[in-house]
Parts: sequence; structure tokens; C-alpha cells
Amino acid sequence: MLPLFDSQPLLPLVETVRNALADGSIVVTANARSARSLALQYAEQQRSNGIEMWASPAIFDWDTWLNSLWHEHLFRNAESPLLLTRLQEHSLWKRVQQADAMLVVSPDGMASLAQSAYALLSDYRRHAMRNTEWLEVDAEHFRQWAKIFDQLCRDQKWASRSDLANRLSLAARAGRLILPKHMLLVGFDRFTPAQQGFLHNIREAGVIAEEFIQPPEHHAANMLIVADDLNDELLACARWCRRQLEHNSAIRIGVIAPDISSIRAKTERTFRAVLMPQSLDLTSEAGTMPFEFSLGVPLSSIPVVRAALLLLRWVVEPLSEEQITWLLLSGFFSDNDSETQSLAQFDFKQRNAGSLSPETSLQAFTSRRAPNPFSKRARELLRAVDKSHALTDTNTCIAWTELAEQLLSLAGWPGFRTPDSVQFQAQRRWIRVLDEVALLDFSGRKNSFSNYLQTLERQADETIFTSESHQAPIQILGALESSGQTFDAIWFLEADDSQWPPTGRPHPLLPTSLQREAQMPHSLAAIDADLGYLVAKRLAESTAQIIFSYARQNKEGELRPSPLLATIFGVENRPIPTMEFCRQLDLPGDTKREITIESVVLASETAAWPQERIAGGADVLKEQAACPFQAFATRRLAARPLKRTDWGLDAAKRGSLLHDILENIWSPDTPNPFRMVTLDDLKNVAAAQHLDDALRYHIRNAFHSLIREHEGDAWAQAYFESEQIRLLARLREWMLHHEAVRQSFEVKAREQRLQDVHVGELKLNLRADRIDLLPDGSHLLIDYKTGEVSTADWQGERLDEPQLPLYAAYGNVENVSGLLFAQIRAGKTAFVGRVANAQQRLQANLSASSSLVNQPYDDSMRDGWQNALLHLAEEFLRGESSVDPKHGAKTCKYCPLPGLCRVAETESAEGGDVEADHD
Repeated sequence: MLPLFDSQPLLPLVETVRNALADGSIVVTANARSARSLALQYAEQQRSNGIEMWASPAIFDWDTWLNSLWHEHLFRNAESPLLLTRLQEHSLWKRVQQADAMLVVSPDGMASLAQSAYALLSDYRRHAMRNTEWLEVDAEHFRQWAKIFDQLCRDQKWASRSDLANRLSLAARAGRLILPKHMLLVGFDRFTPAQQGFLHNIREAGVIAEEFIQPPEHHAANMLIVADDLNDELLACARWCRRQLEHNSAIRIGVIAPDISSIRAKTERTFRAVLMPQSLDLTSEAGTMPFEFSLGVPLSSIPVVRAALLLLRWVVEPLSEEQITWLLLSGFFSDNDSETQSLAQFDFKQRNAGSLSPETSLQAFTSRRAPNPFSKRARELLRAVDKSHALTDTNTCIAWTELAEQLLSLAGWPGFRTPDSVQFQAQRRWIRVLDEVALLDFSGRKNSFSNYLQTLERQADETIFTSESHQAPIQILGALESSGQTFDAIWFLEADDSQWPPTGRPHPLLPTSLQREAQMPHSLAAIDADLGYLVAKRLAESTAQIIFSYARQNKEGELRPSPLLATIFGVENRPIPTMEFCRQLDLPGDTKREITIESVVLASETAAWPQERIAGGADVLKEQAACPFQAFATRRLAARPLKRTDWGLDAAKRGSLLHDILENIWSPDTPNPFRMVTLDDLKNVAAAQHLDDALRYHIRNAFHSLIREHEGDAWAQAYFESEQIRLLARLREWMLHHEAVRQSFEVKAREQRLQDVHVGELKLNLRADRIDLLPDGSHLLIDYKTGEVSTADWQGERLDEPQLPLYAAYGNVENVSGLLFAQIRAGKTAFVGRVANAQQRLQANLSASSSLVNQPYDDSMRDGWQNALLHLAEEFLRGESSVDPKHGAKTCKYCPLPGLCRVAETESAEGGDVEADHD
């Protein structure tokens, strides 16, 4: 069995930091996460020593420390330049590109690239290399932009924040900085030339700056684990973490990955299922997770901030249907919970209203007749926008910031709920973002409100929000940000040759030769390999146990362990498969089966259907065949999907229009000369050249109410006109090439309700699109379809399309001789189905190879349908509701109720599906 580890009473780093602080030194870390971690551990020491109050320890991350030095320097040197914020500098880089505006596809993206290139030149002290012309075209463009940028900064007495270390170096040499006597540097895997230069200068000024070095005698127990894939790797790691916590709840574990952001979602799901499975239950109360991610997320993704951004965006342009739904149901603009419920009901009704556009402006929302709790606030927003001329005028960022805050207040943001810790922190960070955008007035330029919002949205996207740590025992973080932190045990994920050492491309705006000469990141593979070695070695020396793991393969192909591991440990470890590892860890079972989302399976006969109650139409058995749970959800739970709107009429509405038109085409009530009931009527109308007029007559009647409803909407009117032209072409083709070449028939019934339909004890309400009477007294059942159809859907015990077989077997239609889909589809108009003696009853010109001819309708076929439909009806009646999708993932993909059933998350559904053969 593998050993379990106890936490050490005092780690060397923590002890060193405590002693340094006691001696009056300051501690400077490589990143903010490390500084927070050390400050928290210092506080824990103080409390464990019985101390109730203490001064904040002098622990800073590098950037914060430099900023504090600069602010102190400004008080003593009023002539110092203004240090630009990141956002201010970004706006300048956008301005300097204006001369090459035709060459820049994305000004914001190029400004970010230019800003990072300038920062690299500052970090590696290579600005002097810009004095000569660069051969690369993009690099030369950047060189010219940098000249303009520097000139603007000199003229306005501005300074780039990326050059702060170099400016402070000059101030240190001149004796203009207030510097500490001693400082301890923690967690620096390597120093940039700018950092090295600054440290050299402050040492020359008398500062004793020491770097924390892990004791060389410490060697961690190491192990290499090989998994089948990433899921297997994460699962083994989560189970190992759980076992360690069960042994010692005070242990501190680090789970590290080269790029944790790319696997964050999978990692969180796996760790939730293994370490806190109760959190997967939506009905359970939220609890504190035993793990946390050190990597932040974009501020714009935090719900309360996303709501603010969407609301402000809605003021100037339409939002999509999904965005409006999320906004109304978020609760951030409601006074109470019942108001949110009312908005949910309103939104559901609006989605069923048949809108032609999936986008809605705020003006259109307020003009809707249906009352809703948000309408009053929306009207107040529009009045405030009109009063401020936000849609027409330009103004300062400060003015627009004040308007944004006013609009959010009028809308009721952030709602009635008491914010939790994360939301409270996000709201505070949002206020800072507003302040940062307001500072763009430094250049004296004015903007439109729309451009202001674009800047605000981009800043929220680029602001990484990390909530305060709750000191979870398991810290999940990236390899580079793990510097300056210590753990009792570490698991290093994805230690394969494709992920570690980290690789990248040279910067596109700097000459490659310059980057290689300066040893910039990603300019040479050896540079990345050296950094990877230093990080892995540092991790191995900072803990009592370290486990490296990798997957045998990913979607790109086979993987191998990182070659750096053999370099670090001297010999290549034998990889231990996850199955063997779990056995050594005394964990029973197959790691792949650990996570299974239990599907809701209700036993048969627990919710029988009342026999006296009509269950609905043919869709009841269609749903039962597709997946019993789907029928249970729609019929017993009355679940309905939330509709989505596409541009124009949706498929259901287009199909409904076609049905209405065809019902009226064959109506005996249609006035002459357009009246058609029989084949002879059709031929006479066509011979008299009245067919197109007849079709236009019925099409216009079908579209009349739609045209009047959207009167004044130019786009809708043009769209309806094109739809009428399209339908005319489809119906002309159908009538002339399929109906007119048939054997003699008479349309006996249209949209006929079938009487007293029972499938066993199951009552159904059925309506046939059309029933034709043939000269021999038999009947053809016809169903209009605008999509793909196939008689393969009538095969087996679970019929995919049971509608027509249901009419034939249980519809009480006498003397049925065939059933047909009338497929009216561009390029695919055809009769599809089964007919007894199709050449005599349907079309004389059918070839012998046609499935209509060689697969005729007969009694045995009807009997097979009867048995299959009866079995489905009996299943439904007794309450059979197991989650059993007929075609696996394919059925789940098209299920309208994915929120009720989570079978798609199980291994069986993820295994793919097999397409059915269609004739």
C-alpha cells in the first residue's frame, strides 16, 4: 500500500519568512497568489501562538512593491511622469496605429500585441535595438508605432508601466528612493534583465536582498503515473487526494498542471464528484469545497457583472433571445423572488409568441402589450438614455460612467438577494473597472456611449477575477504560478512531452533574432526547456511527496512522459498504470467507473396512466419509442421545452402554413375556377392555366394574418414575399409532377379527426392530414412533410415515426390500401410510403425497382405495426419511464428536454451513436 503523508509542523519557507519579518525585512514574492498564501500562513502562526492582534506583515508581490516605491517617489519628485494604467496604455497603442488603419484587422488585438512587445523590450532591456531598421514587415510597423508612442509619452509626460523597473533603477542610482534595509525574495524561478538590473542597483544602494533557496538536502518521494486518458488521470488524482484527506484533514495538497485553464471544467467536475458528491445534487445546500482554483476567471463571466454588462448593452442594441432570458431570470433586476417567477412566465410566453427575430431591442421589449415586472424599469432606462443623448452624442468617459451607474440603479441592479462573498468581491472589482475606464479621459478625447461600452466590456473580459482564498486543503494551480508556495504533497498533471516543458511561438511583432539574443520566452526550445526544468525541480524540492502523471494519448495521438523527469530524478521511472496505483492505494474498483451520474429511472407500474384520460396524439407513442422517460416527462410532468427563435418563420410555422394551404387547395368550399377535389379537377384547372392563380389565392389567404400582424416592418414584409414565392414554386412542382400524374382519386377528408381511437386501453386524439378515396373503394392515408422522411422509421418494435402506421392500424379508417408521406421539400418532392399495388393505385409510371412497388403494403405489415404500437401503449399506460434512448447519443442530441435527464453525461451516451440506414 502507498504511504499516506502528514503535514509538517513548520515548513522551511514559512519559518524563513517568519524569521525575516521578525528581523524587520520585507518579503517580496514573484506573484500575488504567493504573497497572499504567505500572509495567511503568517496569520495562522500568530493565532496558534495566542496572539490576537498584529500588524500586517510586510509581504508584497513584485508588482505591488514596485508600485508602492513609485508612489513614494512621486511625493518627493513632483516632476516625475504619470504612470499609465494598462488600459490607458492600450488606448494609446490603438491611437498610434491610425496611420496603418487599413492594414490592421483588429485594432484592439493589435494594440494588445504591441503593448506586450513593448513590455518585452522593457523587461529584457532591448529598446536600444529599435534604433536600426528591422527587416520583418510586422516588426518594422511596430518599430514605427513605438517611436510615435514614445513621442506621445515624452510630450505629455507619461510613462509605460512596463518600464517601471528601469525607471526605479535610475531613481535608486540617484538616491531618490526610500528602500528597505533587508528583503527576502521568494518564488522567483528566474529574473528578467530589468529585475536583475533593479536588484543590482538597490544592492549598490545598500539593500541586503536575499533569495530564498530550498534546502538542497530535501528530496521528495516521487512517482510516475500513466493513465488511459485525461479523464482517467483526473479521476486517479482526485481519489488520491481524497484518501490523503481522509488520513489527515490538515494536509496541504497542491494539484498542478502546465495549463490549468484548459482543463479547469473537467477538473472541477471530477473533483466535485469524488471529493464532494453531494454538491452535484441541485437541491442540496451549497457547501465549502475541499479544493479551490488559484487561477481566476474573467470578471465578465461572474453572473452579477455579466448582468450589468448585458443590461448596458441592451440600451444601445438588441440582445439575443438567450441573453434576454438569462437577464430576466438572473434575479439581478428583481425586487423579490415572485417577481423573478413572473418574469420567467412572461419570457416563456414570449418565446411561444412566434417572433420572426431572435433579437429584441429594449424599445421593442417595452412596446409589447403583455405586462411584465421589468417594463416600468425599461421605460425609465429609455427616458434616461434619451435625456443624456447617449445614442447620438459623444462625451467623456467619466460622464458615461456616471450614466452607466445611473442606468444600473434604475434597473434595480444588483437585485434583492443578499450577495455572498464572491458576488460582494465581484461588485467591488466592478467598481474598480468603472474607475479604470473613467481614467481614459487622461487624453482629453470623447467617445460615443457605444464605444465606451465596448471598452468597458473588453476591460471586464481582460480583468481576471480571483476571489479570496478560503484556504482549502487542496489548491489547484498552474505550474508557473505555484512559485513561492509549499505543500505537504503535490500531484503534477499532464507531465507529458506535449505539455511540459511549456512551448510557444516567438512574439510576432519582434525580430526573432532579437528575441533569441535576449533569451526571451519561446524564442528557443532550450529556453523553455530550462524554465520547465527549474520549475519541476523547484516543486520536487519543496514537498515531501510528488506524483507526476500523464495520459497515454489524447485526441492528437500517443503521448510520452516529459523527458525532463528523467533529468530531474536521474533515472527514468517506471510508469505505474492507474489501476495498479489505485490497488496500491487500497482503493477498490475501476477508476473509469468512479463517476457516474445516476439517471432517473422510475420502476414500472409506479405511475400508471388513467385509462379514461386521453393521452394526446401520435407524439405520445413517438416519445415512448424514442425514450420512455421523454414520454413520462412531457405527459406526466407536463414538461415543455423552451422554444428558440430563428430569423424568420421556424420549421413548425412553415409546416403549419403548408398544411393550411394544402387543406384549402383540396377544399370543396373553394370558389371556382380554383375549386379542386378530384384528379380531374386538378387537370382541368391546370389545362385552363389557372393553377398558379389558384395557388397564389390560397397562399395569400394563409399569409394574410401574418402580413397584417407585422405591418410596417419592411424586413418582415420582404421576407413574407420571398416565402410566398418559394411556396408557389414548391407547390407548383408538387401539383404538376406528383399529384397530376396519379391514378384517379378523390380527396375525401382533410384534417379529419379520427373517432374513438384506442390502442389497447390507451385513448388517443388523432387527426389525419388527408384521406383519398380510390376508384376501388379503398383509402390512401397521406401525411404532409417538409423534412426528410423514410419508411425505415416504421420498422422494429420502437417505431421512430408511428403516426401513419397508427392511423392504419388503430385509426378506424376502413379499407386502407396504403399510407404515404407527401414530402414537399426543395429538390426532394416525392411520395414515400407503402401502397398495395402502387402502379394501379398511385402512379402507373412507377418503375419496378421503386420501393413503392417492390415493398407493397399488406396485412402482415399492418399486423406488425399493431403489435409494436400496442406494446408501446402498454408501456406508457403502466408508467414505464426508464431512461433508454433508442439511438443513444443521437436521440439525446435531439431531445427537447436535456435539462431533465443527464444520461448524456454517462459513458454509454458518450460512446457515440450509429446512424440508422434509410431507404
